[in-house]
Amino acid sequence: MEIGQLIVKTPGTCGGRARLAGKRIPVSSVYRWFLHGCDPEEIMEKFEGVALAEIYAAISYALANPKEISAEIKREDRMTSAALHAKRVAQARS
Repeated sequence: MEIGQLIVKTPGTCGGRARLAGKRIPVSSVYRWFLHGCDPEEIMEKFEGVALAEIYAAISYALANPKEISAEIKREDRMTSAALHAKRVAQARS
């Protein structure tokens, strides 16, 4: 099996980001756990129906494409931060 069979990009699915084939799990989501020190077996347990080979493929893809994946992680972090800020503002108003 080749990595191209495990990691795909499809316009309109997960924003066109690299993801596990047949799933809506972006490579960046898997790689975040790896960056936090989880080993591939631990990461696999966090995603239902995912094979260990898919976890390794996602980590390999992220390591081979660091600019792409780090940009996605930064974009996700900005979106999360903005959403949390909006929630705090809404709670302060109520």
